[in-house]
Amino acid sequence: MLTIRQGSFEEAIAIKANIPEMLEVEPVSQLLERIGSSPYLLLIAEVDGELAGFKLGYETSKAEACFYSWQGGVLPAYRSQGIAKKLLRAQETQVAGLGYKKIRVKSMNRFPHMMKMLLSNGYQISGYQEKTGSDDAKITFVKKLER
Repeated sequence: MLTIRQGSFEEAIAIKANIPEMLEVEPVSQLLERIGSSPYLLLIAEVDGELAGFKLGYETSKAEACFYSWQGGVLPAYRSQGIAKKLLRAQETQVAGLGYKKIRVKSMNRFPHMMKMLLSNGYQISGYQEKTGSDDAKITFVKKLER
């Protein structure tokens, strides 16, 4: 049975360390430094009590009521079960309930499943920033939230 709940940075790091696509696993101190004093939301997905995925985001603009969905992922053993989509929707619902008007996400061409999921869930491409090549270019998506 799938459960989505608020979780800890330690749980998110434990999940992230076992996701092959995650090239860097930052310590809690680095995550907190990035978030600073901004309100944040850290969701954990569990399947039958076992950690399966996470979604972490924080407020980027109080004036624009904008929330940034920063990191997330699902362990390989739990993929193709709709967990990423359920985490995405849970995050949207919770941040909309807190008064945020839009949510912003960045992805890369090397994550086509993530990009398809975002587009199929009402996100629109709002920016593109090339790095060393098209695989690591940052593609920004945004979605207007409804309460």
